[in-house]
Amino acid sequence: MKSAVEMLATTNDQKFKANLIRTILDYEVRQQERAESNKAARRKRAENTELAELRSKVAELSAQVDSAKISRAEEISKLRACLQETDRIVGELQSEIGSLKREADTARRDINRMQESLKLTNGIIEQLATALPPEKRNVFASELFQKFKSGQPELLAQLFKSMKLDLQRWHSWDSDYGENPQSMVREFECPAKHGPEKLSLLRSKLLALGIEVDAIDAVRDYRDLKIGFAELEKRTQPHIKFTRQSMGLSVKSSIPPNLLPPLSGEALWMASRELKSKQQKLDWLQVAKELLQHPDPEIAVLLLKEIAATEHAAENSHS
Repeated sequence: MKSAVEMLATTNDQKFKANLIRTILDYEVRQQERAESNKAARRKRAENTELAELRSKVAELSAQVDSAKISRAEEISKLRACLQETDRIVGELQSEIGSLKREADTARRDINRMQESLKLTNGIIEQLATALPPEKRNVFASELFQKFKSGQPELLAQLFKSMKLDLQRWHSWDSDYGENPQSMVREFECPAKHGPEKLSLLRSKLLALGIEVDAIDAVRDYRDLKIGFAELEKRTQPHIKFTRQSMGLSVKSSIPPNLLPPLSGEALWMASRELKSKQQKLDWLQVAKELLQHPDPEIAVLLLKEIAATEHAAENSHS
């Protein structure tokens, strides 16, 4: 351009000037077009770069949105599942609550009926206890005590109150004797020392252990000549079985030997003196030998001698 301008200033050729000016103008136009084109290209590149960045941002944001949508969809799905499970649990709880309410209503009605029945039962027991003679009342109380002493103390207290009996004293007796049959049987040797209530309880406790104290009392009464052999057989059945054999009287007892009464020298002397019939005396001696305890060896020897003498006397009388 500088050279063209210098040539334009030095030439006089109008045609050349015109061509030169045209060339200069064309160059300016091309330069301006090139500048515009470059500017447009730069602008386009800038726009493309910005657009690419925007597209990248848009893609990134779209990915974030998609991820957020997926995450939200998953959360919504989980929430719906939780809601369904909650609805199911609530339904079950409502069903259970309804069932429990019905059961509670039924139980309440049952309790009311039981309370009314208990009132009626206590009233009947009180009337029966008043009408029963003392010995029957004690037997009844003993059975109730053995049945309810462990499982239903409140009911037992109410029953004893209705029968006007001291439950605390009965518990004391029960604790004192425990499960010791020997100490309980020993009390029946002198029944006058104990009240009928206590003896009734001890009899019931022994019966629960499989021991019939009335059979033991019968053996004692027979030892003391208060009853005869027929009465002894009757009162000791089925615990003691007597069988007459050619060799004498056979005795089988299910009562523990240590619970049967002992043989005393006085009892042996009384039987030898009081029993006039040789058969009665021999029966007594054989029962004493088989059933009664023999704590004193001398008495045991005397018993055997007395049996031998009685058998010999019986044989002589027959001959």
